[in-house]
Amino acid sequence: MNIGLAIEKCRKLRGITKSRLAKESDLSASYLTLIIKGEREPTISKLEDIASALGVPSSILLFLASDDSELPNMSLEVKDELRTVATKLIQAQAEKDNPLVSS
Repeated sequence: MNIGLAIEKCRKLRGITKSRLAKESDLSASYLTLIIKGEREPTISKLEDIASALGVPSSILLFLASDDSELPNMSLEVKDELRTVATKLIQAQAEKDNPLVSS
């Protein structure tokens, strides 16, 4: 699982700066950076705060962070399709919230 990559992907899709995400998640920018780099693991509470600040359900954030070995009973095609749909929905919401955000 790589929660840092999922956070960074969602942050970029939403067009949110790291400093804004840190502030809205009630985290220091340095701690958020450590989470993104994979050097710290957030508590569930902090993960929920980050997901909320991103406007993404924490379950989707966790799904995007999962690797294929963590979902052994799901076909690769289904996992890829779900990731694609989740990414498109996050991006569509970002564009709706801020028409200046583009892919």
